[in-house]
Amino acid sequence: MTSDIILFGVGAMGQRIARLARERGYTIRAAIDMDPAKQGIPLGRLADWQHVESGPVVTGDIAEALKGRPATVLHATASFLRDVSPEIDACLQRGYDVISIAEEMTCPHVADPTIAAQLDATAKHHGARVMGTGVNPGFAMDMLVLALSVPCGRVDHIQVIRTNDLSDFGPTVLRTQGVGLTPKDFVDAVAQGSVVGHVGFAQSIALIARHLGWEIDSVTETREPIISSVAREAPHLKISPGQVAGCRHCAFAHIDGHEVLRLEHPQQICPGLEGQATSDQIRIKGDQVIEMQITPEIGGGAGTAAAAVNALAYLRHAPAGLVHLTDLPLTSPKLTTFPSQGDHS
Repeated sequence: MTSDIILFGVGAMGQRIARLARERGYTIRAAIDMDPAKQGIPLGRLADWQHVESGPVVTGDIAEALKGRPATVLHATASFLRDVSPEIDACLQRGYDVISIAEEMTCPHVADPTIAAQLDATAKHHGARVMGTGVNPGFAMDMLVLALSVPCGRVDHIQVIRTNDLSDFGPTVLRTQGVGLTPKDFVDAVAQGSVVGHVGFAQSIALIARHLGWEIDSVTETREPIISSVAREAPHLKISPGQVAGCRHCAFAHIDGHEVLRLEHPQQICPGLEGQATSDQIRIKGDQVIEMQITPEIGGGAGTAAAAVNALAYLRHAPAGLVHLTDLPLTSPKLTTFPSQGDHS
């Protein structure tokens, strides 16, 4: 296995991935970003490495960055399939494997079956593999659910609630959740499509259904404002009482008119100011009832970076083409060195 990586996207998530990959002994041979403000800067400076001038210089020249011996591309630029597919296709055309954290890449056929089929065909033609991964979608509301279903003889209904804190996210994410709007403006923004809530419910539903053999016939979604009763302040935004602190986005999947899956995702800044703890909760009902709660929530940023880096050791064993997380064993970290015995904090 080559230990070489091409990093495509060096925003906040790309930088997290770069730090972890480097810690794990991978060589980041090139770094690509379309933002002119990042181009020409050593990756070490952007990713806050100890030697700030180390690492490749960030470039916007995709063709130049993809020259040379085989490598795997860790892709971290955007959420939507239509936006990332040209970037991923450019890598597959050169025979490079791609691991993307774009939410819609975890199960791209539900976003656009034509684009998904094209990526699959290109990857197969060039002997490459492509997959999407992350914490949500990719783990908290789908793969973890499936792991908990192993001791079930029958699954009739699944409920997943992920309550998280948006405070660390930047202005773009906060805008898509409606943070800072009035309740009326929130409703208008949902209707206009500028407030989208969580990106990835369709992918989580598809991953679960694909693995359990369910034929989902309808999905409904709701988006409601979480209105703050107190002043809240995050690094990128302050809100007053009466303003929107976030979005409660829910999805409900049905088979033959019966609800079989309920996904609830209330996201807001500073939920602790109103006594709301973050958490991940799963309840599976079938021949038995299995319930799990993790508090606080599974970290989205660090977890997504880990999911991408961990997948490097597994993707190479998959056949060429589009690979789903349910096609692979659990992508736990494969480590050859460990912290000292006293370092378990």
